Amino acid sequence: MKEKTVGEIVSDDIRTATVFKKHGLDFCCGGGEKLETACQKKGADLEAIVADLELVLSDEKSSDDFQAMPLNKLVDHIFNTHHQFIYENGPVTAEFINKVARVHGERHPETVEVAKLFNDLMQDLHQHMMKEERILFPYIKQMVQDSFSNGAFVNGPISVMMAEHDTAGEILKKMNALTSGYEPPADGCNTYRAAYANIQALEDDIHLHIHLENNILFPKALELEEQLLG
Repeated sequence: MKEKTVGEIVSDDIRTATVFKKHGLDFCCGGGEKLETACQKKGADLEAIVADLELVLSDEKSSDDFQAMPLNKLVDHIFNTHHQFIYENGPVTAEFINKVARVHGERHPETVEVAKLFNDLMQDLHQHMMKEERILFPYIKQMVQDSFSNGAFVNGPISVMMAEHDTAGEILKKMNALTSGYEPPADGCNTYRAAYANIQALEDDIHLHIHLENNILFPKALELEEQLLG
């Protein structure tokens, strides 16, 4: 297990994502690093993480096996689950955090920066998802359905998508740091608490979203196109 990359471990069993989240290890944008290397960089306890992973893996597997899921089904899952989560939860969360910044910004100036970062993130993600839904996802589904490729196409869009994932990951890290892990202050009102709870839920979902694309969907789409062009 120590020789596997973090992304490979999560791809094999999505439940392991909770372990990496608990220990602060990046399994989406940074999923290409081997477990041992990732632990060394983070200063994390490798043996403790391995023990937690083994505990999770010892339970009977009941979660979806995304690694074995057909690509067209995986595309549908990402759209129906992760894209819809952002569409449904992003606007109300923006309302919450923008209100918090207006009301509490003087006493808690970090909320002004968090609101700006969140608004930037939502704008970036909406443009990002639109490109996936209009260009990349239909092309991947066409390759699966027709067993036909128009040529070496997916590498360009995928490179752009992965770069945009990195940008989103950096924004999430900044918001997490500014809020001390989305911990509201003692004088935080219910809107304050709701804003932070919602942003944390979005962060968790986006991490899984990016993992499914970076570590499963994109590599498999590239592999399929190469086979079809073969």
